[in-house]
Amino acid sequence: MASITMNAVAKRFGRTTVLHGIDMDVADGEFVVFVGPSGCGKSTLLRLIAGLDEITSGTMSIGGERVNDLPPKARGIAMVFQSYALYPHMTAYRNMAFGMRLEKAAPGEIDARVRAAAEMLELTPLLDRLPRALSGGQRQRVAIGRAIVREPRVLLFDEPLSNLDASLRGQMRVEIARLHERLGNTMVYVTHDQVEAMTLADRIVVLNAGRVEQVGTPLELYHRPANRFVAGFIGAPPMNFLDIEMRQGEAGLLDGRRLRLAAPAGAALIGVRPEDLIPAEDGVLKGRIALVEELGETHLIHVDLGPATVIAKAQGASQVVRGEILSLAPAPARCHFFDAEGARLGAGAPLPATSA
Repeated sequence: MASITMNAVAKRFGRTTVLHGIDMDVADGEFVVFVGPSGCGKSTLLRLIAGLDEITSGTMSIGGERVNDLPPKARGIAMVFQSYALYPHMTAYRNMAFGMRLEKAAPGEIDARVRAAAEMLELTPLLDRLPRALSGGQRQRVAIGRAIVREPRVLLFDEPLSNLDASLRGQMRVEIARLHERLGNTMVYVTHDQVEAMTLADRIVVLNAGRVEQVGTPLELYHRPANRFVAGFIGAPPMNFLDIEMRQGEAGLLDGRRLRLAAPAGAALIGVRPEDLIPAEDGVLKGRIALVEELGETHLIHVDLGPATVIAKAQGASQVVRGEILSLAPAPARCHFFDAEGARLGAGAPLPATSA
């Protein structure tokens, strides 16, 4: 097992800077997930850990050892790719054993490790099959098995489930979580899927344009985002944002409607998650319903306020229809305020009942 430490790690391709001085620690045995929009640098950062790309500047350490100049095979890492990367002419067994054979491991040790990994991943009946005879989920399990038989200090995953359908992704998330619990390896996982990040991670690293926006537990990022970017990126549907202005410590919409919320000084924007917008007869956010999305146990209501459209999330079957006028009230303590630059200032609070 091993910790990972990055000090001012940067990566440039020619004149283009992809990563800007990343400082980060991953604890021994921790499961850390990198998330962010396409092109944010998350896969590049994973490749720097793996040694597949060279660091332009800064220091990368694994288990306290500087690895900037070490080749991938000397770092004690194994990587699982999005494309499975299985040899089509080799059986599942031979694919899993291939890395150990290259390392000249003893045949008995290879067989023991492959069969132990196959048992763990429920692949034992499939070891004699070629990749073309396996489903997508089975192929990915073989790819994971090939990684863990080498007993790496660090396991790296680069969007390993993106080629699977929704039901298989859910199944594989559970299997990867169980694998981490059983092995205890340090794991670093790249994904664009928020559900994967929220359900798998001990901590999430949110990247944007080659910089770390925030690092924290899934619930920390959800309930206390550091800025507007994190608040809008974490959560599905995304957080609603409305421009506001302050009037004697009270937040109000730009069209003059009062929110009846005390807000921090300097607030210029309010953010409210869809589940925290409550239908209410006296709700200040009043508009016409543009769309209702029925999702079974929940439904999403898109309400056109004029200058903006907000989404409310409610439980049960919908009792509203498109075209109706609906009033919504934000849950005061679950509102988020941001300054003009997008930094989070804090949560909201209801004004005292005596306030005029």
